[in-house]
Amino acid sequence: MTDLPDGWAMTTLGQLGKYLNGRGFKKSEWSDSGWPIIRIQNLTRAGGGFNYYSGPIEDRYKVANGDFLISWAATLGAFIWRGPEAVLNQHIFKVESYIEKKFHYYLVQHLLDDLMRSTHGSGMVHVTRQRFDGQPVRLPPLPEQRRIVAALEEHLARIMSSQQGVRRSVKRLDVLQRSLRQVVLCGGNPPPERLPHGWRWGKLRDVIDGVDAGRSFACHPRPARADEWGVVKVSAMTWGTFRPHENKAVPVDCPINEAHRIGSGDLLISRANTEAYVGAPVIVRDIQSNLLLSDKSLRLRMTAGIDKEWLLQILSSPFVRRQVSKRATGTKDSMRNISQKALLDVDIPIPPPGQQTVIASWLSEQLEGLKRMEAELGAVLIQGDLLRAGLFQAAFDGQLVPQDPNDEQASELLARIRAERAAAPPKQKTPSRRTRKELAAPPTRVTGDDYQQEALPL
Repeated sequence: MTDLPDGWAMTTLGQLGKYLNGRGFKKSEWSDSGWPIIRIQNLTRAGGGFNYYSGPIEDRYKVANGDFLISWAATLGAFIWRGPEAVLNQHIFKVESYIEKKFHYYLVQHLLDDLMRSTHGSGMVHVTRQRFDGQPVRLPPLPEQRRIVAALEEHLARIMSSQQGVRRSVKRLDVLQRSLRQVVLCGGNPPPERLPHGWRWGKLRDVIDGVDAGRSFACHPRPARADEWGVVKVSAMTWGTFRPHENKAVPVDCPINEAHRIGSGDLLISRANTEAYVGAPVIVRDIQSNLLLSDKSLRLRMTAGIDKEWLLQILSSPFVRRQVSKRATGTKDSMRNISQKALLDVDIPIPPPGQQTVIASWLSEQLEGLKRMEAELGAVLIQGDLLRAGLFQAAFDGQLVPQDPNDEQASELLARIRAERAAAPPKQKTPSRRTRKELAAPPTRVTGDDYQQEALPL
């Protein structure tokens, strides 16, 4: 849409407010108490709590609950601060809007894709101030801005509520999948002392004829080409299906042991992985590359009469996964390892061979059905995102709410903004940090992360 709706005017983002950049707090200035310092991760909830500053601070750097903030480096985003009174770190604007604040907020959200395409830098990407201020925008009259905000929030709340319901359903599917494995493979949740007729308790070693371990290579960081050998990474065995592209190329001068070659039908285990995935099993369904076992992977060879698909499912069951996680060694914050002996000592319920095949086939069919349901729910979430994007487009094209000819024209609003800015006293030169009079920091600190960002439907 190129024509401006009645009463609207073209302007730029820089004309809509005053954008006050945060202060660069040095690490040496951090304290255990005082003002919480708002960093980008405190806005995005990427992790970590507050750092604090206990020195004097100018008003321009203070942030109150409800303030409009924009991060313009590393992560681009618009936020309504819902937290304690704090001070603002560099690379974040505090916005003093000349227009309806919530409209300004949603407008910046709508413009993020355009601004992202104009980022600079290879490390901490950022938008230049010139590009930010010069971003063209279409501005409606002030009363229409408020009508747009009201309509947006009404529709977005419905979309958010629907998507939250879908996400809850996805979580329930995950719980159902784990419960299904537990009940079908172990006879109950928790496993009963007396197993079904014909079943018996045993160890994993009772159904394993042998274990093949790979070796460590000094590899290239890239994946192997078609004419090269590759060593699988743990990520190839982490996600339930074998990912042959997750490998590292072996230098041509390294000796190759064919016994370590991975073949179609192999049942692999990640011997070393994070706590959640150590011991994760996969079956190699199809392989066309020259791939080798690594020192962090194991290949299990079943004894005669043991169904491989059943073994895959029992190794994936919550009952076995908990045992593997408990037996693994290493710190929780790093790679965990499980030895062959510890793995083979895992307790498992063993059904008769004929039942193994029936159980594995039925369970696989049910799990595939759950996967299809999950994919369908994922498609619904995508539709919600598309609907939200379309809603924003309609709002800022002037199609979400009707125009009112009685509204003051946006051009008049802009003229008044320009006049007020021109009449404002000239900006005073900022004195040195050592000499300027500043406000004292609050005497107490905010503990933990018991604050919440505005849960706006974006």
